[in-house]
Amino acid sequence: MLAPHPLGCHTRAMLLAVSIALIPAVVAQPTPPPPQPGSPPTQDQQGVSNNPPQGQPPAPNDNTTGQGQPPAPPGGTTGQGQPSSPPDTSSGQGQSSQSLAGVDQNGEAIDPKAMEALKAMGKYLASMKMLMFKARIFADVVLENEQKLLIGGKVRYMAMPPDKLRVDMTTDSITRNFIHNGGKFTMIAPRNGYFAEMEASQPTSQVLSKAAKEYGIEVPFADLLEWGRKPDAWAGIKEGFLVNSPKVNGQRTKHWAFRSENLDWEIWIQVGDKPLPLRISTVNTRDPAKPRFIATLKWMKAKPEAAKEFTPATGKHKQIPFKKAEPNKQEAPQ
Repeated sequence: MLAPHPLGCHTRAMLLAVSIALIPAVVAQPTPPPPQPGSPPTQDQQGVSNNPPQGQPPAPNDNTTGQGQPPAPPGGTTGQGQPSSPPDTSSGQGQSSQSLAGVDQNGEAIDPKAMEALKAMGKYLASMKMLMFKARIFADVVLENEQKLLIGGKVRYMAMPPDKLRVDMTTDSITRNFIHNGGKFTMIAPRNGYFAEMEASQPTSQVLSKAAKEYGIEVPFADLLEWGRKPDAWAGIKEGFLVNSPKVNGQRTKHWAFRSENLDWEIWIQVGDKPLPLRISTVNTRDPAKPRFIATLKWMKAKPEAAKEFTPATGKHKQIPFKKAEPNKQEAPQ
């Protein structure tokens, strides 16, 4: 998606379609190159074919790109968000100026305790048979004139690794359901009455990687399935330190800040024997406007009957095929 010029009706609709970035595909790795300028996405669904099967009407327009995460605007970022109010840090412990600059008091760029916290969180997540939470999300959308728009949304997330996932996402502009049931990956646009589906017998993490690479579909919180399961999940971290110890959703946390190439990110990890991530924030530093994304997670106790929800209900919807994504190209030097 190209940044808009005059804010006309079509441009405004496309802006809202690009509203939600959610968690970057690889939180500790370099940001992928931006798309080639010159051909903004259409208002038809992307990630699925613009030509529905014979005998069916064209896919309706709900001002979306048809994907969980729209194409990135110039600067190598999808719009990212910021909180409606800053995290509560009033009860946190103050840090030294060295620590807040990304260097701990011993002069280390990465505080060993920061990496230990990530590993402990990953180990706990990997031990869970079912992951369930609801998230409130906010994302910045940056206009060509560097004005930022704040777009909100919510996500309901359920996963049974290694091969079952359901993510229901509703933002200010789109609604999408993503379901992997061990045999197929399904994306539903319930407002439109359409769905797309493909064979997918691999582990969910591999299916999501394929969906992103081949069809440009980014599913919210995709990285969560790799934390604690993928040895190099945080290999790109260059700096890491403790900020303070605020409460999130009434729970005491440790607020950690990290820096990777093209990405500053923070995570609030619950203190105690359940080190769950309760808030996640990212800033794409490759984009001069530095758009922010933030998600606050409320974890839920897994219920056995939830397993039924990994079966997609597509009976009332019309099927259209996924559309292959065009490969991104590096922007030409200025």
